[in-house]
Amino acid sequence: MMNDLKLVAPSINDKKSALEMLEEIKVADAGLPWQYSGLANLEEANSYEEWVKEKDNESKGIDLKDGFVPCTTLFLKRISDNKICGSISIRHELNKFLLDFGGHIGYSITPSERGKGYGKLQLKMGLEIAKSLDIEKCLITADVENVVSNKTIISEGGVLENTVMWKSDPLNRYWINLQ
Repeated sequence: MMNDLKLVAPSINDKKSALEMLEEIKVADAGLPWQYSGLANLEEANSYEEWVKEKDNESKGIDLKDGFVPCTTLFLKRISDNKICGSISIRHELNKFLLDFGGHIGYSITPSERGKGYGKLQLKMGLEIAKSLDIEKCLITADVENVVSNKTIISEGGVLENTVMWKSDPLNRYWINLQ
């Protein structure tokens, strides 16, 4: 069934499923430091439609907010039922904050779709996109307590460089060589 999953650019057609993913994450991950990781600020958007336009611009480096870098945000979509099963953001470069804490890639899986190997698949596909953007070494961070995310990163070749504190939250910083 994994070949039923594709990375797609967010579109207006995916609004219902994307907002259902966001609602599931609000409930399932409430209070976790990584709650909205990989959602590319969807939880802060004034409207879904504005967010889609903003993500399209971000991918082209247009109208970037202060402190933001060009970034490609994609949904992991199950084609058979058009369900959004995850979200991934691939930042084209690192600024100081991203180098220290955020990394090149952030991702999330819809809570009802977790435990099916989708995170690993989504990260594998995201790394291919990072490679196509000429990223040679990809930085990915994960909260120390997010055991599943740490295992996913390691499974794709992540090598732990160090653990840093972001606010009061310990983050593991992994590098994946894409050459």
